[in-house]
Amino acid sequence: MAPRILPSANMRPHDLASLKVLVVDDNANVQRLIADVLHAGGVGQVETAEDGVRARAMLARWDPDIVFSDWTMPLMGGLELTRSIRRAAVHPDRRIPNPQVPVIIVTGRRSAADVEMARTAGVNEFVIKPFTPAALLSRIQLVLMKPRSFIISEAYIGPDRRRRVELSYSGPLRRMSDPEEVVDAIERTATRETISVELDALRSLITARGGVDRDTLKMTYRVMQHTSFRARQVRDAMVDRASTLLMEYVDAMGGPEHCEPQVLDLHFKAISTLLDTPEGDVELAAKLVGHLAAVVKQKASRRRKAA
Repeated sequence: MAPRILPSANMRPHDLASLKVLVVDDNANVQRLIADVLHAGGVGQVETAEDGVRARAMLARWDPDIVFSDWTMPLMGGLELTRSIRRAAVHPDRRIPNPQVPVIIVTGRRSAADVEMARTAGVNEFVIKPFTPAALLSRIQLVLMKPRSFIISEAYIGPDRRRRVELSYSGPLRRMSDPEEVVDAIERTATRETISVELDALRSLITARGGVDRDTLKMTYRVMQHTSFRARQVRDAMVDRASTLLMEYVDAMGGPEHCEPQVLDLHFKAISTLLDTPEGDVELAAKLVGHLAAVVKQKASRRRKAA
């Protein structure tokens, strides 16, 4: 299994700080969540639009470096917006200063037919809902670090389709109990680094949002699912257990209003420490996880009594 490359491990801060990113989504909550993730990840400027029509007006005024767009929106959806951007490469349009601007679709649609439809429209990449912070940031890395040639022909206008559109899916993982084991030392290191990057991106988002709300709690749960899965790939039982304990805590609390940010951060710090702990230091790892287990047990007991 190829290790997933994430931006924090490969891009310098100024690579993101100078970026202008336009987020197009008719759901104000999703709009804000994506913008918060991008800001927390280091993106310098983020603007938003409610649909493709308003996005086109923003393109003319602001000329962003990257566009994140929902698929289905009123007035003009993401694929229609993409087609209108690409057409300007053949029929110049003053509202479209850069027909080659990378477009990343954020959607729950993931079938082969959907991917092909988006490719034909000229989309660069996909992020599949529900997403994690690193899923969004990794798409930025891909369009910046591995840009595709821009093709203009009678049949197609857009990024070269000979390299497949990348899907970045961050929902519930299938067959979680039977992950493919990573045995190569280099891949094991890369997998552990991926866990660390995902964790850093999540902590930055929670800090940027000023605490834990329903969206960040759902995202925390997804990131812990990923962490547990990857930990089992590299046979790291303690990281697996620490991430599982955090999911048990979230389940026991029943909602963001009962989850203490300090408890989440305690788990984040413990997982980070475990990732940096030499594999032979079993005693330290066991002590860290034992402390987490005791905290979760205590908090869950108090919650049951209060309910």
